[in-house]
Amino acid sequence: MKSFIGKYPFEVETFQVDYTGGLSFGFLANKMLIIAGNHANERGFGKERLSADGKTWVLSRLAIEIDEYPNEGDTYYVETWVEGVNRLFTSRNFRVLSHDGRVLGHARSTWALIDVVTRQPADLTTLYDGELAAYSCDEPCPIQGVGRTRVKATEPTGEFMPLYCDIDYNGHLNSVKYIEHMLNELPLEIFRTHTIHRVEVSYSLECFYRERLSVFIDKRDDAHEYDVEIRKEAGEVACRAKIMFGASPVPFRS
Repeated sequence: MKSFIGKYPFEVETFQVDYTGGLSFGFLANKMLIIAGNHANERGFGKERLSADGKTWVLSRLAIEIDEYPNEGDTYYVETWVEGVNRLFTSRNFRVLSHDGRVLGHARSTWALIDVVTRQPADLTTLYDGELAAYSCDEPCPIQGVGRTRVKATEPTGEFMPLYCDIDYNGHLNSVKYIEHMLNELPLEIFRTHTIHRVEVSYSLECFYRERLSVFIDKRDDAHEYDVEIRKEAGEVACRAKIMFGASPVPFRS
């Protein structure tokens, strides 16, 4: 029987770093989603098996909190495990480790399983006779999950349309691309002086190729925090996020 916790090694390659020389937030988030799929496939409830049954996993919420980023050339590890399962959602946690075992950060995520045709959720408690629930464990994850966020801004800071490189195998905007498009709308100055400490994302609606989307941002006056929404043309909120920066400045490479 496979262990409850999966551990996966990575190396920070040149094209994966941002201007600080450290692993970019988007690449780290993407690695987490990759190993979520690997962990599920290895235990019999991943894409390989579900696709044959006309089902797919959909990410509902994601909270990532990072205290330190690995640098170019570093080896690091990402661990993942299933925390709990109920009828509509399952929770999956992550832990990021340095090459020598120091904890660099954590993440919490919530997933639903849907029918690819009807887009209706499936009952996770009965999935493959309870195989998913059998892998849930009580390994601790010290960070909070996604909280409530609502943006009051009425004018967008920017617009974009998902294009080829933004679309995942389900045919809609990749979960990490939501985050990257929101980060691109923040002022460059905050990245000159601070690092991304925590990002919370709540996904509401799927977004599709060449669909016109707008980004709305509220900045909290008393902290380096931003509340962000991606909205569709009719005003429906496709995604909400809270982005929090750490106080430690980083060198800016022009």
